[in-house]
Amino acid sequence: MRFDATSRRLYSTDASIYQIEPLGVVLPKTPDDLAAIVQIATETHTPLIARGGGTSLSGQAIGPGIVIDCSKYLNAIGSIDVASGRVKVQPGVVLDQLNRVLAVHGLQFGPDVATASRATLGGMLGNNSAGARSIVYGKTIDHVLSVKTLLADGTTAEFAPCAAKEWQRRSEKDTLEGQIYRDCRRIVDQNADAIRERFPRIIRRVSGYNLLDALEWETRNAEQKQSLIPLIVGSEGTLAVIAEAELNLVPRPKARGLLVPHFDSLAAALDVLAICLEYQPSAVELMDSMLIDLARNQRSLKNTMAAIHGHPAALLMVEFVGDTAAEVSARVHDLERRLQGQPGVIALVPALDPALRDPLWSLRSSAVPLLYGMPGDRKPVAFVEDCAVDPSRLPEFAAMFREILRAHGTDGAFYGHASVGCLHIRPVLNLKDQHDVVKMRAIMEDVTDLVLNFGGSLSGEHGDGLLRSEWNKKMFGPRVYEAFRQIKRAFDPHNLLNPGKIVDAPAMTESLRFGPGYDPSPVETIFDYSNQEGFFRSIELCNGSGVCRKTQGGAMCPSFRATCDEKDSTRGRANALRLALADNSKIESRNSGLEERWLLDVMDLCLSCKACKSECPSNVDVAKLKAEFQHAYYSKRMRPFGHYFAANVHRLNRYGSRVAGLMNWISRRGLTRWMMEVVAGIDRRRSLPELHGNHLRKWFGERVKTPGGVWPRKVLLFDDCFTTFNEPAIGRAAVEVLERAGCEVELIEPICCGRALLSKGFLKEARALAQEQLPELARRVADGTPILGLEPSCALTLMDEWPELVPGSLSRKVASAVQLADHWLEQEIQAKRLTLPLATQSEALLFHGHCHQRALCGVAGSTNALKMVPGVRVTTLDAGCCGMAGAFGFEKKHYDLSVQIANLELIPA
Repeated sequence: MRFDATSRRLYSTDASIYQIEPLGVVLPKTPDDLAAIVQIATETHTPLIARGGGTSLSGQAIGPGIVIDCSKYLNAIGSIDVASGRVKVQPGVVLDQLNRVLAVHGLQFGPDVATASRATLGGMLGNNSAGARSIVYGKTIDHVLSVKTLLADGTTAEFAPCAAKEWQRRSEKDTLEGQIYRDCRRIVDQNADAIRERFPRIIRRVSGYNLLDALEWETRNAEQKQSLIPLIVGSEGTLAVIAEAELNLVPRPKARGLLVPHFDSLAAALDVLAICLEYQPSAVELMDSMLIDLARNQRSLKNTMAAIHGHPAALLMVEFVGDTAAEVSARVHDLERRLQGQPGVIALVPALDPALRDPLWSLRSSAVPLLYGMPGDRKPVAFVEDCAVDPSRLPEFAAMFREILRAHGTDGAFYGHASVGCLHIRPVLNLKDQHDVVKMRAIMEDVTDLVLNFGGSLSGEHGDGLLRSEWNKKMFGPRVYEAFRQIKRAFDPHNLLNPGKIVDAPAMTESLRFGPGYDPSPVETIFDYSNQEGFFRSIELCNGSGVCRKTQGGAMCPSFRATCDEKDSTRGRANALRLALADNSKIESRNSGLEERWLLDVMDLCLSCKACKSECPSNVDVAKLKAEFQHAYYSKRMRPFGHYFAANVHRLNRYGSRVAGLMNWISRRGLTRWMMEVVAGIDRRRSLPELHGNHLRKWFGERVKTPGGVWPRKVLLFDDCFTTFNEPAIGRAAVEVLERAGCEVELIEPICCGRALLSKGFLKEARALAQEQLPELARRVADGTPILGLEPSCALTLMDEWPELVPGSLSRKVASAVQLADHWLEQEIQAKRLTLPLATQSEALLFHGHCHQRALCGVAGSTNALKMVPGVRVTTLDAGCCGMAGAFGFEKKHYDLSVQIANLELIPA
């Protein structure tokens, strides 16, 4: 139970444009806990907001009462009935987590949302989620067999389809459950004509309560049973709190393939949609030029974008599934032949190989955070992004939608689920400007008229929340809207469950996260933030989409994967920084927003692994933000002694190596380790790296060089202070291999890259080090000589941090010269500029990439270098951080977490 100020701040936002600070947050560990929360809220008349992964784009997951977060503990997958294709899940189960377990049985849950890596099943039920393949699998409502719930009076109730007799028996109970059965049947029957008239007859319709589904349930099911499940699914937590659900499963496709047609206009892409649908694809996804251009500049999507030809105005991603790869290939190529020569088609890219297909498919899933990664205050805003119409009318609808935007002096990004007529269209606005807030509402007025004219739905996927609930009366008419209100009262007489959503909602312009009064305090920074248009805008790149909450694949975010705690996610840290600086009531002077104690608690477990810099589609660089925060925080505070120990490791290593034997002996003594733990916080359980008297620089200066005349290449080897003094064998091996390949090797003999200084926020000291070394280094690389690094965190500091500590031509020149030694060597050998005879060595290797290497340059160069050795078989781990992260894993307060992180993926592998 978390009623502290930090938790309330972190749960005040989701992925929407809204912000409301709750009374508190509860993370139930058991179903009994969940029941107790609801009972207490009922007794105290306190609102309850059930939250999934916090990925809501419409503001469903925030509110002024108690937020229930089931994602940390109530995430168990229950019994799986493979024969009948059923599974029971708790509300905190994440979709990808479920599908990984089901994959071994050849099954999956049908709806597959773009946020599958962090979306919970409870949230999907609350939102009636669908996903890209809804043309095949429909929506969540089509796959729910039963739900166990907690009603608004704290009692439990299980809802499942039942025969007329059973319905009658339940409706005779003198309980809230009995009242629900009585009232809901009456409300639906009394308004049947209006429901049939006002509800759109399209697949993608999730606004309001699902009265049409409740009305037609009997006629759509062979067993002629009635059900209240259609009302609970999609109710956004306003009718009941879900404790467990039994779900229907579908067979997992055996083969998948894509065709990616490129178009010279958005209209051309939509015009061929009908042709694509003739071939019965499993999905047709759209991306426009705004998204394509943003993806082209995104670090982690660089390789994926190589498959995109030229600069198309739009792409379709047409997916086919089947029992065999040959069947899928035939269907892909059949459509490819049909589309050749169609007006506006400029390229056709089949993607059958998973190595090409999967990254291209993921490209579409990155749309939301990509859009929010746009620098500046004007961003594509989610408020009319969720309209759905009949797919046959989509070209006309999109054209008229664009006319509305242009009439209001803006434009937007067009993307989404073209196969079912659900496009996500985001107008570009600045919600910090009152004029644009007024414009947002005016656009909504015009778009609702347009949707009504097309017989569509204002929401085809993202739900009502704080964003669209206000418009339900207009969209459904007063009679159906009053039926919605009666349904709400039947389930929740005192309006305690997620109030203000679907019915009786505030205006869509209330409680904006960025409103006209939003005026964060200025901050004096050491790093240069001009690429992000300022320090604060670099924080605002985080839109809350929660990609950092994934628990499998890639490296982001290691501490969240270990704790599953919101404050330990990339989103939590960025949110905390933004909230601290935006709270002007507590700002006394420049930088004072960064000096609050609660921020230290939030930033503490960031390992500065930089995974977020590449894996977050918005490129939020929390490692950089943490260093800037630490600099500001400790500018007026005494630092822990351990900070000075870590920050001066380059000096300690250099001096200690002169008496290496004595220092190693002393460092192994129990008394020494006890003193280091007490004074510097270095855990005695962690072994210390040894020092070497015959270190790399000494060996290099004293060795007999390989005789030779003219060397084909000269390289500068970055002899960092870790490799030099702690692991000199690596440096010696590098020198010998490079010389065998025909390179003349010189050491750069740096003072220090400043990596350890940066990790503790000693930014002025790190900047001074860079300034001192840059002129000489720039002179030495002026002729194109590369700087080759061995320790990724050190070498890549020159590439990543130095240009932002000391902006200018010198730092850019040095940064452009830096490469990791194995990457460079592999490239030179492949290009036949160098040769290296290698003996056969039959061995299987497991390669674990360094976090900074993965984030900034990738691990392919290292694995390709290893594969050059004849007979070597290399498997690259898709595993996150090892848990050490420089000084982090040595520190007593972080030791247990570092071990936990290592045991997530690396140690088991």
